[in-house]
Amino acid sequence: MIRRFFTVGGFTLLSRITGFIRDVVMAAVLGAGPIADAFLVAFRLPNHFRAIFAEGAFAAAFVPAYARTLEQDGKVAARSFADRLALAMIVLQVVLLVVALVYTPEVVKLLAPGLDASRFELAVALTRITFPYLALISIESLIAGTLNANNRFASAAGAPVLLNLAMIGTLTYAALFPTAGHAAAWGVLIAGVLQLALVAGDAEKHGFGLRLKMPKLDEPTKKFLKALGPAIIGAGGVQLALFADTIIATFLPRGRSPHSIMRTAFISYRLASSASRSVPCSCRRWRGG
Repeated sequence: MIRRFFTVGGFTLLSRITGFIRDVVMAAVLGAGPIADAFLVAFRLPNHFRAIFAEGAFAAAFVPAYARTLEQDGKVAARSFADRLALAMIVLQVVLLVVALVYTPEVVKLLAPGLDASRFELAVALTRITFPYLALISIESLIAGTLNANNRFASAAGAPVLLNLAMIGTLTYAALFPTAGHAAAWGVLIAGVLQLALVAGDAEKHGFGLRLKMPKLDEPTKKFLKALGPAIIGAGGVQLALFADTIIATFLPRGRSPHSIMRTAFISYRLASSASRSVPCSCRRWRGG
């Protein structure tokens, strides 16, 4: 138990440190101006939905449901449950991604109505790069949940570090991209691929890899959906507040948006809550011997 606590805590600390370095690099490369404003809007969009489909509402409902199925019905039933939800999640994410890519200008206009023409066009272009991150991180969160419930914490806890490292890497070579905003956006997308590859590889190595199956409305799925509804409502309340924050911020003068501070606080909160969700699964299994 203590070893697992330090594993999660250690990677969370490493994520905070690399996140601080990433923000320093972002401040140096992006600066405070129209490019930074456009990127931060594009970065926040998938993170709004991430709170529902990834570490937020979905994880809060999935991890207990998977752990309960694992404890009561065994590994085969738990894996089948995860496989069915994975296919449903992939289909949902593909539909959401297609809609978001087709209607990106409308989505950006809704979230950031105060952007002028130049920042708006750049925000639309960057959002089309960053939005697929949502699909990648949603599947990553599902796999991470299965790993946590099976007492495998390292890869899931270490995955957020890859986001910081990927963005640091692309921003370091920002001169190779059309703008520094494009460099940061591609860093986000690359991080999604790396994070998914990390946890999927760990799951496959230890026998928890996904094998997609057709969803069905069995008892574990019903319990999951019952837990998912309140979790979405809870997460939605926070996201509405953040939507309002973003809308107001876009009406501020160029480069004076408080996005950077809010984004850092939001990411810190998300990392801490992700770590705290991992430990109860370990405690449950530890108490059971």
